[in-house]
Amino acid sequence: MPDKDYPPAFVTYGWCRSAYTVVRSLAARGVEVHVGDSSPFAMSRMSRHTTSFTRLPDFFVEPDAYVQALVAALERTGAKVLLPCFEDVELVIRHRDRLPDDLRVALPRLEDWAIAEDKLDYLDCVEAAGCPVPKTHRIESLAQLKEIVPQVDFPVVVKVRMGNGARGVEIVETSRDLEPRFLALIEEYDLPASRWPIVQEQLRGRKFKLDGVFRAGESLATSVFEILRCKGADNFGTSTYRVTVDAPELTRNAIRAMEALNWHGMFNTDWICGDDGTARLIDINGRLSGAVAVPFEAGMDLPWIWYQVSADFERIEADDAKPGVHVRWLLGDGIALVEHALQGQLGAAAKILRPRWDCRHDDLVWSDPAPFFSEGFDYLSKFLRSRGSIRPVTKGMVR
Repeated sequence: MPDKDYPPAFVTYGWCRSAYTVVRSLAARGVEVHVGDSSPFAMSRMSRHTTSFTRLPDFFVEPDAYVQALVAALERTGAKVLLPCFEDVELVIRHRDRLPDDLRVALPRLEDWAIAEDKLDYLDCVEAAGCPVPKTHRIESLAQLKEIVPQVDFPVVVKVRMGNGARGVEIVETSRDLEPRFLALIEEYDLPASRWPIVQEQLRGRKFKLDGVFRAGESLATSVFEILRCKGADNFGTSTYRVTVDAPELTRNAIRAMEALNWHGMFNTDWICGDDGTARLIDINGRLSGAVAVPFEAGMDLPWIWYQVSADFERIEADDAKPGVHVRWLLGDGIALVEHALQGQLGAAAKILRPRWDCRHDDLVWSDPAPFFSEGFDYLSKFLRSRGSIRPVTKGMVR
């Protein structure tokens, strides 16, 4: 039964497993949870923990219609806390004045969010705060692209300024391939000259992610996990298998970085630790992590902490994550199995099939199994609509 002391919440992006973790978290605390998404097959819609579901427009394609529909959903459901779980964070920040006056949210200022989300703009800010980052080149002309060729060691990473997962990221092996691959990204995503991709050194080593919650520039909770496997081959792309770890130096650097941005609300960061033992920050996302189930399953309930900050709780409940907890995105591993096999990486594919009985899951919860099957159907429908792409891109997602 809902706890009347806790204001009801509205959770967006309900098709994704990250939003499903938010639903599970809040419902377990006694919060009445309403969900919205553009997909009729959204996995959180099928959860026994969800009070109601609202079909919303795609916020990338129809931003104004999305805000209108969100306002109507909030008024209809009576939700008083809004937890936007993806890039609709930007719309909520920009259009806060259109939302109900008594609505509670915990989101950064627009200028802080914009810096964090830009894969170029955040670098100087966090490096000045003492956070290690990779060598990066801003490219404003093809002449400049040619000039940096003797200055970089190949392979290099070419990435768009704002993307999602592995979308808009290319590993370029040779100098001969740099210009055509660079131009291909510009053409594929129709990037203006002011938003050309950046060229960055490729860091090799162990991959980590740190998720956390800040309140008014102060760190409330952070959790680090190592990425052991990804959906793409060669540990590239969205993570599917991870383990929680203790990483004090990485944690200190992440806190310095987000303090420099005066952060408020959820965030997640990506890191690569090279042979020199230094973990370097390669990405900031000013939103909920797709892998937020990892710290959740390890005992750190970041969605609940985020809710408490949003609802203006004076005293925040927060527990540490236990190290050594393995968490798997089951459907993602199924996609990874196909991708590894198609690329001839049979050894990597075989590892996916190897069972680990103490592993927990992002998406399969035995007490609430319907969302897992709905997730599979949702991915299948998107795969068919995109004519066979395992990384479908909505207009506006990469820019």
